[in-house]
Amino acid sequence: MAKGFGIAALIVALVAFGVPVFGLYVSWLAAALAAIAALAGDRVFATTTPIIAITNTLFFSPLALATFASESEGGSNVLLYVTIIVFAAPFIAMILNAMGKGAVGKASS
Repeated sequence: MAKGFGIAALIVALVAFGVPVFGLYVSWLAAALAAIAALAGDRVFATTTPIIAITNTLFFSPLALATFASESEGGSNVLLYVTIIVFAAPFIAMILNAMGKGAVGKASS
């Protein structure tokens, strides 16, 4: 189950490169799938997916950059904060899984 969610997250992160307007939201979906994979025990795909999604957002999504820049000039930074939280979620999920908390897909004894 962990590898399946990890591979799905990586595929969705790569598809986000080709989505012109809603690429940020597709990257969020990829990070959410990576967080589920991390909770299930995956490390490789749960690490690479947010890195690819962050790269997509920062370098290949001019709409997201324009939104972040316009919000920092005087508006609310909610979109930026949500983006940071979503991209940090897989790493937090890996830490929780390593501590034995929040494990997904494991039989309880």
